[in-house]
Amino acid sequence: MTPDDQLSAFLGEQPAARRADVMIAAVMQRIERRAFVRRVAAAGGWAGVVGLISWACAPVLKDLVGALAPGLAPAAAALALVAVTLLASGPEVRRRLGLILS
Repeated sequence: MTPDDQLSAFLGEQPAARRADVMIAAVMQRIERRAFVRRVAAAGGWAGVVGLISWACAPVLKDLVGALAPGLAPAAAALALVAVTLLASGPEVRRRLGLILS
């Protein structure tokens, strides 16, 4: 312990942050901020790519969905009913069904 630390401990004060610790924290914050901005930019780019692909495929998908929708409507309604029931039920019901891991 340095004499300053001993004096701070004796007086019951918290020792002041050292300049090196403050600098390390500032550098780490800058690095994390850059990494975050890079991840957000990459996610935005991928979202744009997926949007363009979806826009390009929209005419084909419109015809496909129009042809398949009447046959799949009852199954979609049943799945929606199950989803609403599970969302409205309490955690005990989901736990008994094995849908909660903890």
